[in-house]
Amino acid sequence: MEVKGTLKYRKLQRTPQSGENAGKKKWYATAVTDREVDFEGFVSHISDHGSPYSRGTIHGVLMDALDHLQELILDGKSVRLSDLGLFSIGMTSKAEDTKEKVTAASVEGVHLIVRNTKSWSNSELRKKCKIQEYGGYTGTDEAGGGTTGGGTDQGGSGTDQGGSGTTGDNTQGGGSQEGGGTEGDAGNMG
Repeated sequence: MEVKGTLKYRKLQRTPQSGENAGKKKWYATAVTDREVDFEGFVSHISDHGSPYSRGTIHGVLMDALDHLQELILDGKSVRLSDLGLFSIGMTSKAEDTKEKVTAASVEGVHLIVRNTKSWSNSELRKKCKIQEYGGYTGTDEAGGGTTGGGTDQGGSGTDQGGSGTTGDNTQGGGSQEGGGTEGDAGNMG
């Protein structure tokens, strides 16, 4: 299988609150997001890698796709984008004492849910990347840069910059329908 990229990790000490290692300090490898590609950079990347379409065409199609994706999921539909994933909306609400007290006012927020598909499953992604240790340590082994999973200021798991908070089987990284889905923040959606 062709390697598509290099995923960097850093060493991070954590004390799990549950499971067989509860209360014990343990060391883990955690993914580092060491750079951010913005929308225009992504458009350029597609255009520069053999696409027959111009930057303008790619930009327009992606913008329209995002607008329509948001429209559909805010209308309560799930949208499957081929092998990328299944996009849907979730919500959080206050606990109420009775069924009758649950109203629209009980809803505290909405968020984007993305479930990866078979070709984007954790095991398939692992096969497609080389893993190497991150070389940009600052001399401490604490979580840095406002992320719980990256040690940088560029987003990562559990951030408000488009990363994902994981739910499911308590494994590192995202999830799939086979092993714990991811529920990320939709940014400007709620």
